[in-house]
Amino acid sequence: MDFNIKEEIKIILIYILLGIIWIYFSDKVLVYLFTEESIISSIQTYKGIIYVLFTGLIFYLLLKKYFAQLRDAKRELKLKNEKLNIYTNQLEKGNEVLKDSYQTLYEQTEDLKIMIDFINNINRDTFTDIDKFLSMLLRTAYKLVPKSNHGSIYRIKKEKVQYIDAIGHDLDELKKLNLDKEIFQIQKQKPQIINDLLSEENTNLTDKQYKKINKASKNIRQSLTFSLVVDNQMLAGISLDIAENNKENFNDDDIETLEAFRNLAESFYTFQMYNKLQGEFQRDIILSMIKFLEIHDKYTGGHSEEVAEFSQEIANKMKLSQKEVQYAYWTGLVHDIGKLIIPRVTLNKKEEITDEEYDLIKKHPLWAYESLSESKRLNEIAKYVLYHHERWDGDGYPEGLKEENIPLISRIITVADAYSAMTSNRAYRDALTREEAINELKKNAGKQFDPEIVDIFVEIIDNMYKAI
Repeated sequence: MDFNIKEEIKIILIYILLGIIWIYFSDKVLVYLFTEESIISSIQTYKGIIYVLFTGLIFYLLLKKYFAQLRDAKRELKLKNEKLNIYTNQLEKGNEVLKDSYQTLYEQTEDLKIMIDFINNINRDTFTDIDKFLSMLLRTAYKLVPKSNHGSIYRIKKEKVQYIDAIGHDLDELKKLNLDKEIFQIQKQKPQIINDLLSEENTNLTDKQYKKINKASKNIRQSLTFSLVVDNQMLAGISLDIAENNKENFNDDDIETLEAFRNLAESFYTFQMYNKLQGEFQRDIILSMIKFLEIHDKYTGGHSEEVAEFSQEIANKMKLSQKEVQYAYWTGLVHDIGKLIIPRVTLNKKEEITDEEYDLIKKHPLWAYESLSESKRLNEIAKYVLYHHERWDGDGYPEGLKEENIPLISRIITVADAYSAMTSNRAYRDALTREEAINELKKNAGKQFDPEIVDIFVEIIDNMYKAI
């Protein structure tokens, strides 16, 4: 409002001036207009009232516009407060979304660490001892789904159920049970949520067996179960349980997590049966983790395997050593494993990502490096994964390495990764044709890519399509 000190002084001066004029001249005007004392006396009685009415009218006219401005300012302030409340609510909702995203990010980070720990802790002794292996499976699954209160794992041996380990339940009593493998008629290979798993309608038990298994088990309300199946033969079963007095429930995220873990476990179990400790064994472990990534990021299906195969072809064409060829293949398989930590909503986002989201995505080589460095089998390729987004001109990340300062295998992965990404559909664009992708590689040779590797890879692609 424009009502300032000058306007206040003006009103006060007008009031004083009117008062002086009225007091000084009103009596003279009365004497001039009237001669009778009775009339003058009567008018003197109402002179104060007339003055008040007259000055009131003057003040009303003077103050009218300022009060109008005051009302306008009040309305404007009200509108701004309403907008502020809207922005505050939006900010609170944004904070909740951000909080949920960080919680999801934390949980996914923990899941990845648990998976890596599981792989690192599988040694020859554990791998050849089925009971130790199954016990490790149960306790890893229990960590992956922390809302679980209890759990158990059994193997199938000679068509019978043989309990190996339990959390919360009475393992000694469970081991005494003589149960056929069809004990849980509804238990499937893939993870599923079952209410009242031990109820009579969910089990094929005699009354005596039913009493024994209930005696050995804690009271449970809900279970998350899955079976390990190799060559269409059920070999083992795991159950994670929520206690009767616990109000939490298993959900789709828990199912998805255990499905990825089941794939990993079945790979281990398969190679445990056939005792393949090298080569193909290690490849299937990694492929299981890649499948977990594909569940997490729907646009990476088959991408890692394709990058691995392209990288192997390039390394062979460059006449690298057999060890380096293997490193190129393995690096291609795991180069995107760090994306497991990035929220799924960011990876699958169709609209343009924000600067903050891009900064988060740029961290995936570092997260992969930190995880792979802990593995005795994979630590040798960790540095190649770390630098697979460096650029030949030095404008890449995470360290801005340039030209031959970038490890050769990382440079190979960069070219193979870019071609595979360009020729597949993404959330934000359709796939490029082979010719379009090759032109992009050539255009960016000497900028983003090692020009020698681009030439070699283009020759590989041309020969591949000539052979078709």
